[in-house]
Amino acid sequence: MAIHVPHRLLFIDGEWKEPVLKKRIPIVNPSSEETIGHIPAATAEDVDIAVGAARRALTRNKGNDWALASGAVRAKYLRAIAAKITERKSELAKLEAIDCGKPLEEAAWDMDDVAGCFEYYADLAEGLDAKQKAPVSLPMESFKSYVLKEPIGVVALITPCTCLELAEVCREVGLPPGVLNILTGLGPEAGAPLASHPQVDKIAFTGSSATGSKVMTAAAQNIKPVSLELGGKSPIVVFEDVDLDKAAEWTLFGCFWTNGQICSATSRLIVHESIAAQFFEKLVQWSRNIKISDPLEEGCRLGPVVSGGQVYFSLPTGSVLYGSEVY
Repeated sequence: MAIHVPHRLLFIDGEWKEPVLKKRIPIVNPSSEETIGHIPAATAEDVDIAVGAARRALTRNKGNDWALASGAVRAKYLRAIAAKITERKSELAKLEAIDCGKPLEEAAWDMDDVAGCFEYYADLAEGLDAKQKAPVSLPMESFKSYVLKEPIGVVALITPCTCLELAEVCREVGLPPGVLNILTGLGPEAGAPLASHPQVDKIAFTGSSATGSKVMTAAAQNIKPVSLELGGKSPIVVFEDVDLDKAAEWTLFGCFWTNGQICSATSRLIVHESIAAQFFEKLVQWSRNIKISDPLEEGCRLGPVVSGGQVYFSLPTGSVLYGSEVY
C-alpha cells in the first residue's frame, strides 16, 4: 500500500516556512526501516520567529481576532477542525501508522479521539461565555466581586505527536495567523529554546520525567507555569471475584495499546493471590491471539517499536537481544 507522505515545512504565522538553517530530519517507517520522507528541523532562530508570530496574534485587530474573541467564536473554529479531521480520518490514520508503527485500526480510533477532543473543548468554550463576569457572593454589600477569565498568553506545547497535518487542517479552516504555530525538531535545538523563551507565558510538556525536570528548570528561570504529563506506573488491580477472561483481555489491551509506547500503558499488575496462577494462564492464552505484523495488515494488534534506539532503551537492564529473543 503506497502512502503519500506530504513534504511539509514549519508552520508559522499561518504559512509554511523553510527553517532558517534549512535542516531536515528523516522520517523512518519502523516496519520497514525505510526513510519515507523528511520533516523540518527547527532551531532557536525559528523559535524566535514563531513566538513573535504568536504574540502578534494576541494583539492583532486590538485582540479581537483571538485574545478577546468570545467562546462562541473559538468554538466555531474548533468544530471546523474536528469536522476536517473526521473528513481526512483514513488518510491521517495511515500516516500515523507508518510514522510510529501503531496498528492502523488503533490509529483510526485515535483520529476519532482527536476530533472528539476538539468538539469537547468547543463545548467548554461556548459554556465559558455564560460564566464570564459571574458575580461572587461576599458578606459585605459595599464590595462587589466578579470572575473574569482571560487568556494566559503564548503557550508552548512540547509533545512527541505528529502535528504538521494538524497545521494544514487549521490553515484550511481559516484559523487566524499565529494562533497556532508548529515547529518540528530535536529537543536540544528546538525544545530547549522554546522552554526557556522569555516571551512564552506557559509551557505544557508530555514526555519523560528526565526531560520534564529540565523543562521545569527552564521555566523556573522566568517563573512561568508548567503542566507536565510524564511517564507513570499505571497499575491494574485484579480482585478474586473478577471475570478472568475480561480482566486478561483488558490487561493486555493496557499493555500493548500503541505498542506499549504510551504514558498510560499498564506497567504494574497487582493480582489477588488466590487467582494469580489462573490469571497468569489466561494472560498467556490471550497473548497468543495477538497478531504481530505490519501495522497496515488487517487484524494487526501489535506493530513495531517506533525505532531501533527505543528497542534497546526499553530492554531490562542486563538483558541481551539476540535475533528475536531477549535473554
